[in-house]
Amino acid sequence: MSELALFLVRIGFVAVLWIFVLSLLSVIRADLYGRRVMSRLAKQSGPQLSQAPVPELDIDDGDAFEPTKVQMLTGRSAGNSLELGEKKEVTIGRSPGSDLVISDEFASNTHAKLVLVGDEWVLQDLSSTNGTFIDGKRVTTPVTMTAGATIRIGTTTFDLRS
Repeated sequence: MSELALFLVRIGFVAVLWIFVLSLLSVIRADLYGRRVMSRLAKQSGPQLSQAPVPELDIDDGDAFEPTKVQMLTGRSAGNSLELGEKKEVTIGRSPGSDLVISDEFASNTHAKLVLVGDEWVLQDLSSTNGTFIDGKRVTTPVTMTAGATIRIGTTTFDLRS
């Protein structure tokens, strides 16, 4: 094999090695600090609001779902609850920095989040390994929460309550 070919093989090997190292660092960073997928998604595909005043309609929506807390049903934190109050976003995971800390070996550090969009709560899985489930169905895209829907992360289940 000529010296030029050997040199090119070495350069190619070093380039592949650096690509691997940089992708590994990217994965570690995403796991430590999480990703802001919902914010990007809302900016890209969210409706554009007009500044025009909206007339108020006198409609009584007695079945409106306006949760005030997240209630833990099963798992190590069963019985605990988190008051939503004025929160616009609730992060869920094992990380001590999460709003709702789950002590579950199947949960990621930043596993999922609940985001208040308008007057509805939307659940989004943050690319977790084991997934987030609503009523037994895996969440692959942001899902609007409904009354009575049970969220499961690993062996922990919880729901939104008024």
